[in-house]
Amino acid sequence: MAVYLHTSVSHTSCGQSWQTDSLHFSTRPNQHIPLGNANQVLFYAMDGLAIDATEQRLFKALSDSLNALIKQSGLSAQEQSKTALLLGSTSLDIGTLTPDEGQAIGLPKIDRLSQYLQVTFGLHPLHMVINTACTASINAVLYGKKLIEQAGFKHVIVIGCEFYNLLTLAGFDSLDLLSTKQLKCFHHQRDGLILGEGIGALLLSENKPQKLPCYRIMQGHSSCDTYSLTMTAEDGSHIQSVLGTAISQSGLKISDIDLVKVHGTATYNNDIAEYHALQHCFATPVPIFALKPFIGHTLGACGAIEMALMDHLLKQEHLPVPDYVDQENEDIMLPFAAKTKPLRDYKNILINHCGFGGNNAAMVLETQQQ
Repeated sequence: MAVYLHTSVSHTSCGQSWQTDSLHFSTRPNQHIPLGNANQVLFYAMDGLAIDATEQRLFKALSDSLNALIKQSGLSAQEQSKTALLLGSTSLDIGTLTPDEGQAIGLPKIDRLSQYLQVTFGLHPLHMVINTACTASINAVLYGKKLIEQAGFKHVIVIGCEFYNLLTLAGFDSLDLLSTKQLKCFHHQRDGLILGEGIGALLLSENKPQKLPCYRIMQGHSSCDTYSLTMTAEDGSHIQSVLGTAISQSGLKISDIDLVKVHGTATYNNDIAEYHALQHCFATPVPIFALKPFIGHTLGACGAIEMALMDHLLKQEHLPVPDYVDQENEDIMLPFAAKTKPLRDYKNILINHCGFGGNNAAMVLETQQQ
């Protein structure tokens, strides 16, 4: 059974996709966030929203995005009632929680956001949260595809969301993983990631959308690497295995892949592991495409957000390519796709994501022109 990315919306530092025909892709973070240790960290905040950690901001942003998705898709109320919801996130609503001195540890309700959206929009009672670190929402897409293929659902909504909160920022700062300048993935002189927030909402469907081109979701694979408690093997062996399985299960050969949408966090270890995986996977280098230099690392939301941005870019004539690729070409580790070639001209696109703790996930998208 064919499963398609029917409709998508996103809200990131690039803007709200349902409000414009052309999002603005900038490699400059739009916020400097002060931390309690006198440090300031760079951050990609959602465009048009004042920074705070209130429930009102979080629930309104989620509701606006899902409302826009449903409106664009044309789903009827009856169809909504038969549509499952999967939500992928790392921090969920942790920034809105108030410490309770009567509890030794805070235990938030993990499905609070998905339940709110299910009730508010009259969706099917099946709603689920996927919380596998940075692969959360790409795993949600893989699971949503199976719900359509095997469980009788015609439509599944997948949401990836990550919101500003000081706990996440301070945590990454304490690990010395944050860049003080720019997120330069696959650059020999990279110095770390920059965090971001955002929402990506996807409608997966057995029905092919009328708008073309569109993406057919082929097959994917997700697996946990036991190399370490925190990361995947730096030799790229586990990532390579996941990529190869996703490609073969899609009925394709390695040589059929035209473009790789990389994870590309710009941390030393993550980029090295992904670099080695791609070097070993492809005998001939395949062009890569990266979105984190423009939106930051949105953790568990990045899978859905970056798919939504790719869907938006199908209508554009140029690919966003980070400025450092041309300006510092001698330091680039992998060949980036040319900005002059539209995304719709690449037929088979391999998507890769790696998660803290060693979960790796990959998926193939087929661009359909007719």
